[in-house]
Amino acid sequence: MDTYRYHGHSMSDPGSTYRTRDEISGVRQEWDPIERVRKLLLTHDLATAAELKDMEKEIRKQVDDAIAKAKESSMPDTSELFTNVYKKGFGVESFGPDRKELRASLP
Repeated sequence: MDTYRYHGHSMSDPGSTYRTRDEISGVRQEWDPIERVRKLLLTHDLATAAELKDMEKEIRKQVDDAIAKAKESSMPDTSELFTNVYKKGFGVESFGPDRKELRASLP
């Protein structure tokens, strides 16, 4: 799935100086992977809105539990910093929100 950052990079970057509200709203409505899958599931009667809401509640609980566990855990050793970050030769391409403009390509 493609991703899109709806907010700025940090608290000092609101993310609205280089993108319009229309762009962000359009991407959220048309390209957000979660919303796209939600629409597909509902359109093809693979799940009901209530079932999806229940799933979302359970997933949020799992995420909250994982966050709590991570905060209680000790920091990993610095030797783990780059573990499982990049696989050489895999090839990665990054496109703009229009999915047409190739912005970056890694070998």
